[in-house]
Amino acid sequence: MDKKKVILISLNWANHFSLASGYLKAYALKDSFVRENAVIEIVDFDSEVISIQQVVYYLSQSRPDIIGFSGYCWNIVKILDTVRIIKTLYPHIQIILGGPEAGPIGAKYLEENHCIDVVVNGEGEVTFAELLKYYLGQCRLEEIKGVTYRVDDQIIENPPRQPIEDLSEIPSPYLEGILSPRDKVTYIETYRGCVFRCRYCFEGKNLPGLRFFPEERVKKEIEFVLSHPGIKSFHFVDTVFNVKKERLEKIVDIISRANRFGIELRTVEIIAEFVDEETVALFKKASVKSVETGPQTVNKETLKNVNRYYDEEKFKSAVRLLEDNGIEVTTDLIIGLPGDTFFKFVNSVKALINMRPSTLVFSILHVLPGTILYEQSHKFGLTFDDKAPHLVLSAPDFPYEEIDKAVIMAYSLDKEYNIKSPL
Repeated sequence: MDKKKVILISLNWANHFSLASGYLKAYALKDSFVRENAVIEIVDFDSEVISIQQVVYYLSQSRPDIIGFSGYCWNIVKILDTVRIIKTLYPHIQIILGGPEAGPIGAKYLEENHCIDVVVNGEGEVTFAELLKYYLGQCRLEEIKGVTYRVDDQIIENPPRQPIEDLSEIPSPYLEGILSPRDKVTYIETYRGCVFRCRYCFEGKNLPGLRFFPEERVKKEIEFVLSHPGIKSFHFVDTVFNVKKERLEKIVDIISRANRFGIELRTVEIIAEFVDEETVALFKKASVKSVETGPQTVNKETLKNVNRYYDEEKFKSAVRLLEDNGIEVTTDLIIGLPGDTFFKFVNSVKALINMRPSTLVFSILHVLPGTILYEQSHKFGLTFDDKAPHLVLSAPDFPYEEIDKAVIMAYSLDKEYNIKSPL
């Protein structure tokens, strides 16, 4: 039997690449049956410059049997246009859609898009490997947890799959030679989950608790990346880089020992309220160039609505500590949160500008599938665009016209402050 050809496609922002695809391939190839009967290729496209026609042409030349797409709110429209054309040209190709955009609402995506065969919900490593075995004739689809699929005209949603408890089961795509480090866009993940439960965020609700990759594996990945030619900076994708000081100390020690060439650690996400002088010293030891943090809003009622932790004095102190020690701070505000009004939003802007971070980033609220705000939008009085990227249209005291005014304000501030305007 000829080997099945499988392509994992990611449409990324600004020449980034997909760590998730590396995990999927690394885990699938653990299985000897998959290794012997399938060839898995990873393809990363820059969604800002690649056209649908170019993606389709690439696939027309590759002629895979199975295509897996990672769907996010920013790329799902282009993915759907691509798979619609692919299915028209090559009906036999099986289309698997995963990622946080489609997974939580797989039935909806299947109902509206007959070009999709299977949607994966939740962490995909085990599910994807089992799907490959199904397509290779060694597994039954109805036995695979965490998938939604179509049989004739009926959409079937299998029971959910629990997250992988022991992350050592997932081979490192770097150490297995599946992914190669690249300057500025190399990512290392040391744990999964989040200690917070912000209601606008997918991570805390859907990956509860913290599950850590083995320390020795993380050490080897860091050493591998920092010894790679041409790497001048890299990133961690942990939800909160400074979540536990004891672990932060261990990670920093590994970095400082391996970092013989002064490679920068750029833009880690942190909780500012956890920062003290000892934390700043650790960041400097790890060559942290910049950090990104909240608070999304400073309005107490809004913070309560979205379950966001914020301590004004600790936050303000952390911004000054970091900036005074040469670490750039990017602070975030979200336009359109339930509980905010235009003037409360302006108050948040004023509060953040007075703290003098290096950068202030605005974004419009995305009411994302799988989040509490999406699932309970009526309770919170949110009206939003049902199509990705699911931008909020109005909140109870923040009507559309006022949201639009806030967006205009954000763009106007860009001329005076170092501000990234709303997406």
